[in-house]
Amino acid sequence: MREIEGVYVANVTPFRDDSLAVDDGAYLEHVSWLADVGVRGVVPFGTNGEGPSVALGEKLRVLEALFRRGIETQIIPAVMQNNLPETLEMLRALEDYPATAVLILPPYYFKPVEPAGMVRFYEAVLGATGHTAILYHIPKYAVPVPVEVVGELPVWGVKDSGGEEGYAEAILEGGKGVLLGTEDDLWRKLGTGAQGVISALANFMPEEVIGLYKKHEEGDEAGGRDISEQLQKARAMSKEYASPAVLKKLAEARHGARMGTVRPPFVPVPADYDPGSKLEAAYPRAGSQGSRV
Repeated sequence: MREIEGVYVANVTPFRDDSLAVDDGAYLEHVSWLADVGVRGVVPFGTNGEGPSVALGEKLRVLEALFRRGIETQIIPAVMQNNLPETLEMLRALEDYPATAVLILPPYYFKPVEPAGMVRFYEAVLGATGHTAILYHIPKYAVPVPVEVVGELPVWGVKDSGGEEGYAEAILEGGKGVLLGTEDDLWRKLGTGAQGVISALANFMPEEVIGLYKKHEEGDEAGGRDISEQLQKARAMSKEYASPAVLKKLAEARHGARMGTVRPPFVPVPADYDPGSKLEAAYPRAGSQGSRV
């Protein structure tokens, strides 16, 4: 198993402005740019990748192209099908590819879910994949994955997008891994022992997220806290409109690939949205690091 640690990107999905079809070429360009900058890996079709708005066939087509491209970065596809049969179908299709791991969200419509029911779902799922499995804990939008469920299953650990006090620590104390799912107070949260982060902001400012992780490895608290505060401000700015819509505009301003629009029910940013000024405010060094603005 390849080491799972460092900075991963919750990479966005470009949709064509005219047809709302996935723009495969722009998708590959964006991931190539992220790999060239030096991220550890990408996590296609998660929350900021608008995974629930993308059909299974579309996901598999793009993932096939991504693996065939041979980009030097880890790939951890998000599996968010909301039902057991399509979850199994996607996992079986991914068996043919060298994914580093798979990130699996539990079915999220029926709430609450008993721990026994979640274990029942994941036992069936884990039997269908030979890939390392990471469970997706994002209680704001889905159902929470209890600590005891993680501990009971043969999985690597969780992506923690809940941020509840003590959750990551309990997972780590149980011998499992944690990839943080938010940049909020990232310096402190890396101090829990979490192995890394799956970052939305790294779509347009990967150098800063990587820089923070390096400061963490070096034990540079002052430098790490400075970057962490910058990321917190950038995260607030990215929530001004639908997050995937903002992230695409800012990413496009960095590397020039057309990142298109968002699918309904999301709404695009206003026509007068100026990504250049937003980048300059949130990330003053972008201009010296390859921005096309």
